[in-house]
Amino acid sequence: MSFDGARDLAVLLLVPLGLLAAVDGLYLHLWRLRLHERPECRREHLLHTVRALLFPPSLALLYGLESAGVALWLGVALVVVDTALEGWDTFEEPASRKALGGLAASEALLHVVLVTLRAASLVLVIAAAPAASWSWDAAPILRGVEPWQAFIVWSGLMPGSLLVAALHVTLAVRTRSALLRHA
Repeated sequence: MSFDGARDLAVLLLVPLGLLAAVDGLYLHLWRLRLHERPECRREHLLHTVRALLFPPSLALLYGLESAGVALWLGVALVVVDTALEGWDTFEEPASRKALGGLAASEALLHVVLVTLRAASLVLVIAAAPAASWSWDAAPILRGVEPWQAFIVWSGLMPGSLLVAALHVTLAVRTRSALLRHA
């Protein structure tokens, strides 16, 4: 395994990010707190659902390939939208979690760690992009990534992120249908 700097570290940071995001999203949000079943948490779950849908394409464009041109800018745009949604989610949480006694300190700490890992990884992967790749007329994909990076992204994180996105959508649709039946 070669370790050549910023891009390598960016990809390595995805490992703890993915594991901790699974604890937060799957264990806390969906299983323990069952946010998708609580009417007061509906907007928060929908924000999580949209964010889950944004993650796979941004993962592919920024980490799974060495993108350039429009593909690189699209990856960055997806991250900007995701960051805005993350901010909106933060504003939703006090009202959403009021009936649950608020956001637990342990979950708040987990969110801080997740945001830190995500930000560090994004800064590194963006900084690693060669200057020429930022040109709008650059070929959309420069080249594939190192085999170990491809393994982490395509074999490790991508299947799980696609399943999580599908699960969020399924739960959002089922919950909406149940709410409409009881309204």
